[in-house]
Amino acid sequence: MIKTPKGIEVHREFEPDMERMVHALKVVLQSKPVEEKDTSPKDQPVKKEETA
Repeated sequence: MIKTPKGIEVHREFEPDMERMVHALKVVLQSKPVEEKDTSPKDQPVKKEETA
């Protein structure tokens, strides 16, 4: 049996929150993916800042 490192054990009071978080992640992952906007530097105008 492998012991979990100190500080990583899940407390009973936080278990419902973990379940809700996992459920929310599943919903997000199963939902229709939004088209990613291409935010590469090539598409954006280059702003040159002059230092005083």
